[in-house]
Amino acid sequence: MSLKHDLQAVWAALRQGSPVVVHVPPDIRHVLLQRYMEMSMQNGRLSLVSFGILLFGLAYEAPLLPRLIAWGVLGAIYGVRVWRVRRLARRADPNEPRSDRLYDVLLLVASSVWGVAPLLLQSWISSFNLFCAMYAAFVATALLAITYIAALPASLVLVGASVAPLIAFMLMQNSLVLAALAVGTLICALAMLMRVNSAHGTLLQALASERQNAVLVQELQTYRRALETENATLDSSLRAAASAANRDALTGLFNRRHVNAFAEPLAALVHEGKEEVTLCMVDVDHFKQVNDRYGHPVGDEVLRAVGDLLGARLREGDCLARIGGEEFMIVLRHCNASRGRRVAESARHNVAASQIRTAAGEVPITVSVGVAQWASGERLEDVIRRADRTLYGAKQAGRDRVEVHADDALNLSFANGESTVPGQLH
Repeated sequence: MSLKHDLQAVWAALRQGSPVVVHVPPDIRHVLLQRYMEMSMQNGRLSLVSFGILLFGLAYEAPLLPRLIAWGVLGAIYGVRVWRVRRLARRADPNEPRSDRLYDVLLLVASSVWGVAPLLLQSWISSFNLFCAMYAAFVATALLAITYIAALPASLVLVGASVAPLIAFMLMQNSLVLAALAVGTLICALAMLMRVNSAHGTLLQALASERQNAVLVQELQTYRRALETENATLDSSLRAAASAANRDALTGLFNRRHVNAFAEPLAALVHEGKEEVTLCMVDVDHFKQVNDRYGHPVGDEVLRAVGDLLGARLREGDCLARIGGEEFMIVLRHCNASRGRRVAESARHNVAASQIRTAAGEVPITVSVGVAQWASGERLEDVIRRADRTLYGAKQAGRDRVEVHADDALNLSFANGESTVPGQLH
């Protein structure tokens, strides 16, 4: 920023009675006002202590009562300022930040006492103490200039209110040394104001960058939330797609693809003799006649109902799938051929005993089942073919029956009480 631009900004602020520049966004102006208040309160405490040292240290020759009154007035001003700051903090509006006019006036009065003090004390204190008082006033002015970086208009007014009476007092002494000191004080004050102006510009740039960063962070958070939502939607879509890829669209049961994935880890367990697995191939009897007589929609209802009835006889760890047309496959874990036969009989009986309700009325349905136990060293395709051939044998033998593959039938063993109980879970 140019000096002209800075002066125009300060002038615009002074015309509105603002201690901070007003050509910045409201949120930055709010920050400037907060820093102005915080620094003025810190300076107020320091000023009370410093002015007490001046009155009761350097000006010990002056009457005590006026010094007590002066220090008490300064303390009262500070107390009112504290009250005004708290009140302003409760009522502050970040969208329309405003200073407190009374607070600004009291701060100006409190700052001016340093420039007026040498003039009021000159008739009561020694020359040496007077020079010390002037030095103390100049140091106070320097602190005012340096600490009010956030409030350039206020800094300009406060330094002017402190330096003007101090320079006037020096010039009134008709002393060449004090006149030179007055000029030096003026130059030093201007130099300090220039330094404050430079620091103020840097502060505004930093606040603007911080504001831009905050906006950027907010935008990034918005993008992140949108991305998380999109990822969640995509993840849900992928899960739905994966589920759809492993499910039969008509019955909602698993399909052959899922059976392959389900059986893959079982192969090693079977080969190592750690688990017994039995497959049941199930086919709906005379299903073509159902479609021909009642139509395909009723046939679809029958297939869904059969899937529900077969699934009702299974455990949570088993797998039921529709692998095409009216054919179903059941993979029974921890189950040998003997127990598999019992499960198959239970499922067959459950279907036969149920009158499936459809749009065309109740439709009697039976199923045929072929059972084969997965042998060690056998591939999944091999045991499926054996179970499928056994199913064909069951249909050839009259349907609505369960047949166990010949290789497994030799190993069937029924324990006492292990006969098939219709409808019983295995």
